[in-house]
Amino acid sequence: MNLLLFLITLVTTTAVGLLYQIPFLFPGKTIDEPFLRLFLRNPLHWFYGFTYSLPLMAILLAHELGHYFACRRYGIPATLPFFIPAPTLVGTFGAVIRIEEPIYSKKPLLDVGSAGPLLSFFLSLPILAWGLTLSRVEPRLAGDALQLGEPLIFTLLSRLLLPGVGPDTAILLHPLGFAGWFGILVTAFNLIPVGQLDGGHILYAVSPNLHKRLAWPLIAFLVALGFLAWQGWWIWAAMIALFGTKHPPVYDSPYPLDRRRALIGLLCLVIFILSFTPTPMKLG
Repeated sequence: MNLLLFLITLVTTTAVGLLYQIPFLFPGKTIDEPFLRLFLRNPLHWFYGFTYSLPLMAILLAHELGHYFACRRYGIPATLPFFIPAPTLVGTFGAVIRIEEPIYSKKPLLDVGSAGPLLSFFLSLPILAWGLTLSRVEPRLAGDALQLGEPLIFTLLSRLLLPGVGPDTAILLHPLGFAGWFGILVTAFNLIPVGQLDGGHILYAVSPNLHKRLAWPLIAFLVALGFLAWQGWWIWAAMIALFGTKHPPVYDSPYPLDRRRALIGLLCLVIFILSFTPTPMKLG
């Protein structure tokens, strides 16, 4: 099942990557339906889709294997990654593993929770940077074009690597850069410090009391962001509330983390700030 879902997700993400390659293969051409049918019938064209699907799958796989091997290190039963194919703008809903036993100590809890986001973030960075160097800066046009949100790390890298970027320009993001962007977005989603998301595990390991106090205010904040920025936050808020805000207790709750793991928790907070954007995507 794991392998089958991986292969199906590879197909759906390759199809998405292929479509995002068309403006780079045929600059300025109007992509009509007959052209699309002709283009998709050529098996050789599908290799262009790998510039998006392979780096994206690598990011998602690294994230989940980070959790998996951290579990293996501590003897915690966990499944291999399950990829989730989807007919969406990115071709997938991501990937998950199932940890089959509660984690009852702070150190393994923080190590397991942080391993995935750290790997996905630091793999996404060079992929995003490389993709930005292949992207194009164009005049910003009014219309219903899809606009991707810009996390702080994306803004910093684009200003550094793309001369001429400004308020009157738009970035036509290369599929490789889109894979890196999505990897950054997945990292931010997982690092939301609530419930049993990766960020929830990390926060609980740092401070169980703070984890409890912040849960419902954070859900309320996501609901408010749904009105102000992106309606997708309502889905996230509903899922977090549905699966529960509580966390299984740890036996060493009264004792502080060691300095190294406290620094890892702080690093994850910095990564969350760099990766988070209130509006992941919008039309206009």
